[in-house]
Amino acid sequence: MTNKKKLVIGIGKTGRSCIDFFKRHKISFKAFDTRNSESINISDDEKHNPSLFRFEDFEEEFLDDVSEAIISPGLNLQHKIIDATRKLSIPLITDIELWSRYSDTPIIAITGTNGKTTTVSMLEHLLNNLEIKSFACGNNGVPILESLKNNYEYLILELSSYQLEYTNKIKTLVSLITNVEEDHFERHKEYNSYLAIKKRIYSNCKYALCNINLNNVMSDIKKYKYYGFDIKKKNFFINSIPNNEIKIIDDIISYKSNSIAFKGFHNVDNLLAVLSTAELLNINIDNAMSVLSSFNYPLHRIQLIKKNNNILWYNDSKSTNVSSTIAALKYIKKNIFLILGGSEKLLDFGKLNSYIEEKVKMIIFIGENRKSIRDHIITNTPMIDASSISDAVEIAHKNASSGDSVLLSPASPSFDMFVDYEERGMEFIKAVNNIVK
Repeated sequence: MTNKKKLVIGIGKTGRSCIDFFKRHKISFKAFDTRNSESINISDDEKHNPSLFRFEDFEEEFLDDVSEAIISPGLNLQHKIIDATRKLSIPLITDIELWSRYSDTPIIAITGTNGKTTTVSMLEHLLNNLEIKSFACGNNGVPILESLKNNYEYLILELSSYQLEYTNKIKTLVSLITNVEEDHFERHKEYNSYLAIKKRIYSNCKYALCNINLNNVMSDIKKYKYYGFDIKKKNFFINSIPNNEIKIIDDIISYKSNSIAFKGFHNVDNLLAVLSTAELLNINIDNAMSVLSSFNYPLHRIQLIKKNNNILWYNDSKSTNVSSTIAALKYIKKNIFLILGGSEKLLDFGKLNSYIEEKVKMIIFIGENRKSIRDHIITNTPMIDASSISDAVEIAHKNASSGDSVLLSPASPSFDMFVDYEERGMEFIKAVNNIVK
């Protein structure tokens, strides 16, 4: 029999990193993707190599010489290639487990419905500015195998529920959950299933950290520590200990002589998550706050892109679920023109109703799920359909007046019209710059 090969399932960023890794280390492999070859970033040599690559479909014999399969998180567990690997008893792993065979760098793992990328970026900024060489990777778009090209003191690993669903017992120094809101029910079916998958991040960790708002669902997690703001006690918590020296005035959070501007109270939670993690790494709050004052928030998250005629234009394209749009609506005071909608997702858009009634002057719908959203929204607020991002900006520009804010916060994925939320956000910025003079 021919030499056994690794099978890469899915040729997106994760799969591509696996292929490149195998090529560098002269490890035999083959690959499969559910898409056609024209829609994937592969070379002509790969595209026309039928012995190693399959697209859209495969024959059973293609798996005969496979010893192990590395799966990309976007692939649904119900796909027939998963059934085929199980029938043949082919082990199924992720790129994270592959990485662990070649490195024992301590991992700080972070998951959550919202806030995980900001928390990961903030922690990377903190550690590297303290000359603690660290690398952020995972669901932020940087494959973990890239970290093997250099030596690091810590990896900061962002994990989605899709990755956690496939990954078995990642060994971590710190595991942290920022929040768990309704999301991804088209894959995980209901909240408790989704929560259980998120909790897998704690399966083999030294320190378990979670947002204080999750206390009531964490009774099965032993020795976890919590962070966040307790509304009833009016206390800020770092690693379960109240800290009375932390103060908030307007949009400034301060500790002793250090102050940091923040965008929305959800970012206070992200900051406290980073401070809790830092403390576990023996970094004191003074040093951490000083360094974090220079942190720049990632793009497409309540990003103020223009002020014109006393009208504020915000890009919150990263909002792909209801809870993230609620966070944006909480941040912006009132008189909002809300651009809402995108690709279909099983979400309860009715949770937006009270915020819309209180703060929104007009809803401008984009995307394929506009009818689904309308069916949930109960309001007297005017609603209008737009044919594109540019059309939505035109409508807002014609109707908004001094003191208003225009907010792109779709509460939906972007895949009906765009490659990802970043492309959607850039299209919005382009439209605003072209139309708003």
